[in-house]
Amino acid sequence: MTRCREPQSPAAPLPHRRRPRLAALVALLTLLAAAFVAPPPAAAGTAGRLDGPAAQALERLVGTSRARQVTLRAIDKGTGRDRFEVYAENGRLVVAGTTPAVQLTGFGHYLRQVAHADVAINGSQVNLPQRLPLPGAPIAKDSSVDHRFALNDTNQGYAGAYLSWPEWQRRIDVLALHGINEVLVYEGQEAVYQRTFMEFGYSDQQMREWIPQPGHQSWWLLQNMCCTDSPISQQLIDRRVELGRKMADRLRSLGMVPVLPGYFGTVPTDFKVRNPGANTVPQGTWNQLERPHWLDPTDPVFARVAATFYRVQTELFGPSTMYKMDLLHEGGTAGTVNVAQASQAVQRALNDAHPDALWTILGWQSNPLPATLQAIDRTKMFIVDGISEEAGITDRDKDFLGTGYAFGTIWNFGGHFNLGARLTLWNEKFHAWRGKAGTAMNGIALMPEAIDNNPAAVAFFADLPWQDGPVDMRQWFDDYATARYGGDDPHAKAAWRILLDTVYSWPAGADSRHVTGLYDDEPGLANTGYPLPYDIAAFDKALDELLQVDRRLRGSGAYRYDLVDVARQVLANHSRLQLPKIRAAYRAKDLDRFERLTGEWTDRMRLMDRLLGTDENFLLGAWQKEARRQAATPAEAATLDYNLKSLVTLWATGARLQDYARREMNGLVGQYYAKRWQLFFDSLKAALRSGKDYPEPIDWMAVAQDWARAGTKLASEPRGDAYAEASRVAALPDGAVTVGADRKGVKPGGTVQVTAVFTNDNTLRPTDRVTLRLDAPRGYQVRATSPARADHVSPRDKLTVTWAVTVPAGEAPGATPALDVTASWRSGDADQRDTASTRLLIAGAAPASYRTASSTQAEFAPTGDGVAIAAGGADLWRETNELATAYRPDALADGQQLVSTVLRQDGASDWTRSGLVVSDDLAAPGSTGYANIAVTPGHGCVFSWDSDGNGQLDSYAEVGGFAPPVHVRVGRSGDRLTGSCSSDGRNWAVVGAARVPGAGAALDAGLFVSAANRDTGQQAIAVLTDPAPAPPTARDGAQDTLQSLRRPVTALSWEPNRGPEHANDGNRANSPYFASQMTWDTTWWQVDLGTVDDISRVNVRNYVGGGRYYEYRLEGSLDGVTWYTLGGRRGPRAATDAGDTMTTEAKARYVRVIGTHNTANLSFHLTEVSVYGTPSK
Repeated sequence: MTRCREPQSPAAPLPHRRRPRLAALVALLTLLAAAFVAPPPAAAGTAGRLDGPAAQALERLVGTSRARQVTLRAIDKGTGRDRFEVYAENGRLVVAGTTPAVQLTGFGHYLRQVAHADVAINGSQVNLPQRLPLPGAPIAKDSSVDHRFALNDTNQGYAGAYLSWPEWQRRIDVLALHGINEVLVYEGQEAVYQRTFMEFGYSDQQMREWIPQPGHQSWWLLQNMCCTDSPISQQLIDRRVELGRKMADRLRSLGMVPVLPGYFGTVPTDFKVRNPGANTVPQGTWNQLERPHWLDPTDPVFARVAATFYRVQTELFGPSTMYKMDLLHEGGTAGTVNVAQASQAVQRALNDAHPDALWTILGWQSNPLPATLQAIDRTKMFIVDGISEEAGITDRDKDFLGTGYAFGTIWNFGGHFNLGARLTLWNEKFHAWRGKAGTAMNGIALMPEAIDNNPAAVAFFADLPWQDGPVDMRQWFDDYATARYGGDDPHAKAAWRILLDTVYSWPAGADSRHVTGLYDDEPGLANTGYPLPYDIAAFDKALDELLQVDRRLRGSGAYRYDLVDVARQVLANHSRLQLPKIRAAYRAKDLDRFERLTGEWTDRMRLMDRLLGTDENFLLGAWQKEARRQAATPAEAATLDYNLKSLVTLWATGARLQDYARREMNGLVGQYYAKRWQLFFDSLKAALRSGKDYPEPIDWMAVAQDWARAGTKLASEPRGDAYAEASRVAALPDGAVTVGADRKGVKPGGTVQVTAVFTNDNTLRPTDRVTLRLDAPRGYQVRATSPARADHVSPRDKLTVTWAVTVPAGEAPGATPALDVTASWRSGDADQRDTASTRLLIAGAAPASYRTASSTQAEFAPTGDGVAIAAGGADLWRETNELATAYRPDALADGQQLVSTVLRQDGASDWTRSGLVVSDDLAAPGSTGYANIAVTPGHGCVFSWDSDGNGQLDSYAEVGGFAPPVHVRVGRSGDRLTGSCSSDGRNWAVVGAARVPGAGAALDAGLFVSAANRDTGQQAIAVLTDPAPAPPTARDGAQDTLQSLRRPVTALSWEPNRGPEHANDGNRANSPYFASQMTWDTTWWQVDLGTVDDISRVNVRNYVGGGRYYEYRLEGSLDGVTWYTLGGRRGPRAATDAGDTMTTEAKARYVRVIGTHNTANLSFHLTEVSVYGTPSK
């Protein structure tokens, strides 16, 4: 069967067949005049074809009858800028513009401002009356810039590599409506390379083996890679040439510029073998993918190749006035080639082929290179800047040496669907730059890595050149909401004002490009995602407002798209709140809670998938369908299916870009992301059940490969009810319960009041049938003193329940019984529950060998080998000195050490302290010689002391990594006190040592608790052993030497080229470094010192940059099996070049660092670990 094709436009004359200039000018003016002359006014609904590209576009956009109500007229541009005018004349709508595209721009403004309609790439609303409304007053606007450029190089891959002509025709129409006049066209350009290099020693088959499939061609054209999923079929190349020619012709017919790729030297790696004498420069790899070589532009062969390239390109696609070339892009290397001369040669080749053309180049990273700008004719270059909006970019006129440039934005990477862009910043910065005297800024560049998202951002950015100055953002969004849904609705306006205040006020210093929900990421408990610069609860309310939009305005594709998109973002945002709860359950080894929370996680992913399936813009299956249509055989269909699915999962075989193009699409969420998380959770459950520290590793690349190659056909048509699914998102159960007691210490037979608070964390919907239940040990009396049930709890509201709990009279002092509260409730059609616990201390009296002193409410109890203490206390710092202690007078003399073990700690805050305290007189607050060594829930071990002798603690040192049971030790040498901690009682981390003025001959020493409960009001409980004398273990380590340098190392896992050997190679710089993902909550790096050493100190240096901080635990071992803590790091202190030095009194052959947190990403990084010691005797 022969496939019918639309007739192809005739190719433009070749360069060597140019007409004389005057004749060419006359012909051009004749064509333009014919294009701009409007047909005679016709009555609405008159049959017959509409003439002219703009009129035909209107017919596609609003239908024939309405398009016939519009009179299109040309405006003579002269030497001025583009302009449109919209007005009523003799009862008809007149739209005039300097080009057909600008006429469409004027109509686009009319649609939003007068007709209250909106046409976008993602969801449109054109519910227009049969008779178009006329403007009450003329609308006239001039563009402040000449260049209005659209599309990133990567758009072809990330926004649909297999889109057909009808969709591209629509996208061109939409871009013209938005005021764009220059569009990057990559489709079909592979044929130019194929035919060009067939004249330089290659066959068509060899070229097809070099050319990637369409999903990856963007990066091949950028000289980043080649050959992915090759060979490409000839029929697909031919099909794409036809598509690219249609796109270019349509753009030209509208008066827009098809921006085509120019030639700057990309060649196959064996080019000089086939062309002896040619000088080519290997480009190495890009993200581990082999790059094509670079043909030296100063080599005479380059000029021949470039001339052939431009000749073939013009034959296939016609001429252009803008050619995109990014010289030495993203790590490209010039080798020995002179960059200045090479740049001149590239520009010369373009000028020879197209004398009036502009070299268009991306402003990105270090490009364009200063050597390029200094060498070329800058009047014939135009820079589409990708980072104008960044905080550190302040003067592009200076940076670009006066070269013409466009103010540009790239608000997303990889085509992520995350809602977010810097609209408020654009509103100020664009106009400020444009208003600068003598500026070379003469354009905008709309360049998200995929344009099929954030339609409000597309509209606002494209409006910038047509505005006189900064606009009232709230008014703009009010008008946008009215146009978007077709009517003035208070809830629509409220929703979009919320979106303005949250996702569209992204600050300059916050990253919008990488942000996605955690569902999309490779599974890992430590993942916190790239931060959101807005309040999640505030954003949630936008969904509630959209759901309340007038029913009559809900029928459009625009409303459906926005509703799905906002509900999707709500789910994505809340994944950030869910995962820390799952991580906490895993760390607590609470299997029941872990299973419940992970079940809720996967349920929400399934809900998201159903939600996405209700709108055509979120269907990965639609992309599949387009790809299948372009395949000639089942085998090719399978190849193209793999090509598009691999791009959004593993990216490419061998690349270090897995999940770079992640996005929330139906099929991808439900069948791929959900599968990964289920595999991950199953492995964690197995580890919890077996008691293993780490689950069996999962090869995520293999999982991605299997899914991409499976050939599963996903839904290509929307199904389900978007409103119903979004309503389920709004009603999702989201709550928590907390519990506390009015006091933690209670004597046998006594009664305490227990208070539980249930909070409905759903910001939009009430919860129903809320019930709280308290469970206590057998024999305890529990009596509710307030209602334990509520029919409803409003959004963000609370239900507080109290019980009186009476302890049995015969309960033994020293017991620490648990009181458990369960909350259950219903929201929408889903049930949920949550649990919380608190403990009591059954009080008695401290053993007779102790005295007690308290500056806060406290109870004591004997435990057989020590004391249990329940105490409050706001803090233990400076003038606040609230604690309870069981102590012994004059127990610490010069030269002595005391040690106790904190067996248990139920803290009231991260700073709750339990341990040993000393002073001249613990019964008299304000005494000198004051210090303590304590373990805390959130900061490991902390040594605090009074540095100036005024009886107040004013200095401290901390070492992370410790949690009960912990041995704490305090030692004295004169007026110098030392606090240490140990996990095994033999190997010690010296937390701090300091001079404590005023210490008497013997200090009181005691066990103590301070709840540090200024914010919580709860008491803390600690169980401690009796202080006992400890033998000295300190030695002089001043002469110890580095023992770890280049010793054998290993790790749980590591990223490519970031192996464990980089953390003890003697190089403390940021690169090279060790990197390992904290997939299983933690990861580890380990060195074998070869022999057992006495270790005096360890320095750990993490990667330093961006204010990031890390948390980790440092451990040692004699045999690599049994480990003890040597120190660690907790808390928000930025990593520094000096690293962290932990002083130790320990013996170890093996030292390891267990990474637990990184504020920048989910990998743990070490640049150097230095272990100092001496072989043990």
